[in-house]
Amino acid sequence: NSREFEAINKEIEMQQLEIKLAEKHIKDANEEIAEKVVVLDKAKKNLGAKEGVLGTKKGELEKIIASTEKEEKQFNKLSADAREKVEERLLNSYDRIRKNYRNGLAVVPVERDACGGCFNAIPPQRQSEIKQRKKIIVCENCGRILVDRDLFDAVEVK
Repeated sequence: NSREFEAINKEIEMQQLEIKLAEKHIKDANEEIAEKVVVLDKAKKNLGAKEGVLGTKKGELEKIIASTEKEEKQFNKLSADAREKVEERLLNSYDRIRKNYRNGLAVVPVERDACGGCFNAIPPQRQSEIKQRKKIIVCENCGRILVDRDLFDAVEVK
């Protein structure tokens, strides 16, 4: 009968449209996969290059560590010798100050009338006390030990 025939034809057309739509989705997915493969290949090449650079940098770092190891041991020995000559109370406070700051500076010079650590202004009376070098002066703001610029430079040269 003609109604059944039309219904079957419509069903066939619908299925063909579904097939075309599915084929389009497959094609889009394949294109997306191809793009992702290209991106992945670029990323792998980039990773290989970065790993090569990392390997050379690690080699350079190991050479630097090896070359400075002797110097580090020498400085550690000097530090140990100096620690024997200083009072325990002062050493404890020095270590505490040094541990509290990111750059590890516990002793800082007075630069342009300010603390070399926190850059807080230091009163003239305090500056004269620091220049006299009769007692240990600490910054009121950050707690670092303050020294005269001349003394700091002289010790730094050694």
